[in-house]
Amino acid sequence: MDRAPRRGQASAQPAPAVSEAPAGAPPSVLLLFSDTGGGHRAAARALADAVYLTHPGAHVELFDPLIGHGPPVVRRLAALYPSIIQRARPAWGPIYYSSNTRPAWAMLRTTFGGRFREIVLGELRRRRPDLVISVHPLINHETAAAIMSGPRPRATFVTVVTDLVELHRGWGSRRADLIVVPTQAARQQMLRRGIRRDRLRVVGLPVALDFHPAEPGERERSRLELGLDPDRPTLLLAAGGEGSGGLFRQVLALCGRHNPWQVIAVCGRNEAVRTRILEQRLRTPTKILGFVDNMPVLMRAADLVIGKAGPGAIVESLATGVPLILTTYLPGQETPNVGYVLSRGVGLYVPKAERLPVVVRGLLADDGAELRRMTKRAAGIVKPGAAINIIDAAMQVRRSRSGAGSA
Repeated sequence: MDRAPRRGQASAQPAPAVSEAPAGAPPSVLLLFSDTGGGHRAAARALADAVYLTHPGAHVELFDPLIGHGPPVVRRLAALYPSIIQRARPAWGPIYYSSNTRPAWAMLRTTFGGRFREIVLGELRRRRPDLVISVHPLINHETAAAIMSGPRPRATFVTVVTDLVELHRGWGSRRADLIVVPTQAARQQMLRRGIRRDRLRVVGLPVALDFHPAEPGERERSRLELGLDPDRPTLLLAAGGEGSGGLFRQVLALCGRHNPWQVIAVCGRNEAVRTRILEQRLRTPTKILGFVDNMPVLMRAADLVIGKAGPGAIVESLATGVPLILTTYLPGQETPNVGYVLSRGVGLYVPKAERLPVVVRGLLADDGAELRRMTKRAAGIVKPGAAINIIDAAMQVRRSRSGAGSA
């Protein structure tokens, strides 16, 4: 069990309009996630903060029924995810697509579904939440079944999809009271899989409110606080929580010779690659970090984010108003994310590390005119305050069900 900490408003930015809390006791919310990649936990925490902000006094619990409490064989399989994306990225595609067929999904549910229902049902009986929110594709169907057979009055169940375009069929439980998707393309996939229109809402992908554009002078102040040159163009190389994506080669390409920029390289939990980078003689100013909890600050210090095409990283960058260079993607759910970024003119795709210096120089030419154009486009597609709007929509569904006398 992971108790979500109470937090105040995450930034000085004005918050979106907030609906009044429903009459009566503050709501109890159970947030289901799993640590198969940092994006699910980040989305769950962004939603937890949004609950506290919009409904003071609310009780929120974060619960991982997959790795934290799942059957041993499932925990072992799920724990392989970081190793796969670090060392055998191409292998993920066949795993993803083979599990996304109707027969394979039915077999997975038959094999493991009963145990997951028991785990979630036990938590429902202990916590008796008013609202259950899932941010992971592998636990929605069994959560819906547990809620249907659980304590009365039954909790409202909301699924928040944390992939941008390509969705695993695990996301789409027809028993969910509401399914929130980030894009119209995701909505169309849900409709094709039989989800009712009135249970779908395009709201955006939840990110922490700390991710917002830099205020005047903030970028330079942030660089100074990080020990960087406040006036030098700054590149943020973000390898994700697991430190994947060819970061070592990218650092050598961008920092191995004298360049007009400076680099922040975030290695995540990959201490091996961090150690290798520290051993190199880099001629471009470079700040090398491990796992960080201040990514919003790092993004606001940067002119450009370079990294893999994870949905959370993409939306966080756009919410901060920083264009992207995508260098790789996880085959499967991340494959169409590259096209999503390119088609909207907010980033580029550069899979070869040796090409990065040429592309960066081009973006910085003419005093960064193209970067400014990309930043302006990003402001036009990002949905600020999506986490708050998701909670607002979930509470509306909860109130409507209560008003209809739903059991």
